[in-house]
Amino acid sequence: QFGRRLSLLSKLYRARRPIMQTTSFMSQSQGSFTFQVLADKSVWIGLGIRILLAWILPLLLDDGQWIPGVAYTDIDYHVFTDAAAYIQQGQSPYKRTTYRYTPFLAQLLATSHKEFGRFLFCIADAFCGYLIAQYRQRQRQSIGQHLDGHQKNDETKERFIDALWWLYNPLAINICTRGSAESFMVLLPVLVTVWLVRWSNYFAAQEQSQSKRAFLALLAGICHGIAVHSKLYPIIYSLSYVIALSDIPRSTTTTGSHTIQIWIKAIVKPAPMIFGLAAATAFCGTTVLGIHFYGMQALEEGLIYHFSRVDHRHNYSMHWYWIYLARAATIAQETSSQLIPWIGRVLLVPQLVLLVSSSFVLAAHDLSLALFVQTFAFVAFNKVVTAQYFTWYLCLLPLCSHLFMLTSATLRAVVGLLLSVLVWLGSAYLLEMQGLEVFRLVWVASVLFFLAEVNLLVALLRSVKLRQIGDLSDKKEE
Repeated sequence: QFGRRLSLLSKLYRARRPIMQTTSFMSQSQGSFTFQVLADKSVWIGLGIRILLAWILPLLLDDGQWIPGVAYTDIDYHVFTDAAAYIQQGQSPYKRTTYRYTPFLAQLLATSHKEFGRFLFCIADAFCGYLIAQYRQRQRQSIGQHLDGHQKNDETKERFIDALWWLYNPLAINICTRGSAESFMVLLPVLVTVWLVRWSNYFAAQEQSQSKRAFLALLAGICHGIAVHSKLYPIIYSLSYVIALSDIPRSTTTTGSHTIQIWIKAIVKPAPMIFGLAAATAFCGTTVLGIHFYGMQALEEGLIYHFSRVDHRHNYSMHWYWIYLARAATIAQETSSQLIPWIGRVLLVPQLVLLVSSSFVLAAHDLSLALFVQTFAFVAFNKVVTAQYFTWYLCLLPLCSHLFMLTSATLRAVVGLLLSVLVWLGSAYLLEMQGLEVFRLVWVASVLFFLAEVNLLVALLRSVKLRQIGDLSDKKEE
């Protein structure tokens, strides 16, 4: 009787086995299909996520009931919409205090509904993700990672990773849905400029029509000029762009054998000259146009202010506490009112040294690496650092990530940076939301954050695969 029962159970198991295998296959197929959709439709899915969150989260969180003292919408978005309201009334956007941006942003937002800008920024952010994904796909092709039938699944995985860098990046989604204009005003023009410079160098490497290269250099210069007018900080890329377009021999920049004459001959070639003239014309043209419509305040508030800007609130920079003390001393008339602007100018010196040196050392080898290092160093050493500033270099990291190796030192540096951010956020919450006098604690957290940033940058540079630097410009695209 026991044997008959055992035999019956064996038959039942064999009968269920095909069903279990079929169910497992269907489950794997569904998972594979979902993965395929997330990779193939990443732009539309990423845009849909942004639009949905931009509509729902302000409705849920802006009243401060869920998180006391914290609203989801960025304060800058209220500044943008208030400035746009002044334009609708026929007045200057600069009547809104703390509006220190290009007047054309407020003019654009004044043409539609108050929430139009938030959705426009989400669309621009999704397009940034598209450019990043396309750049990485072309990059894989150019460095020899060609696909065959057996590598289709690997390519799907790579495209999904491309989307994770930006389209599915929670930080990028959070910043644009809160109403930050970074993607629209800065990141999009910067990424377009990088694309155009890349293609200009591609035509040069292929020895194709110089007129095409000159046209691309012209478009790149116009985009760069608009980006500098919109936010000013992309001016730090100007020298790197010019060097990348100059076709300077690598041996000239790596062995120290170059001379001033070689550099001059390289820079006065048509492509870099056209780029420089187009960038200067676009920048000056948009600035003059802003002055024409809104007076000198457009120049003073939109551009000049940022050279000496100092701000101690919502600031990750380790300099904020010194600025806070200097401002308090100025209010108490213990020091000159000119002290704070001078602090802002002096703190530009280390940034300038780092930017110039990195341009000459890295830009001729790999433009994306040079831009990432410059932006990371610029943000780390800047006197004002807000959450939006992190997107400045995070949008460039995917373009050069193939040059880095994931070492134990890099992992420790990343963990250290994340921990320092958590410490800063916790101490800042106690100061700004709870009203506790923990100024020195926040300053110590800012110093730790700065050290963690420098440590990460050093770890990344040490991990660079030197043999791959410059391969992108050497190999032909299919």
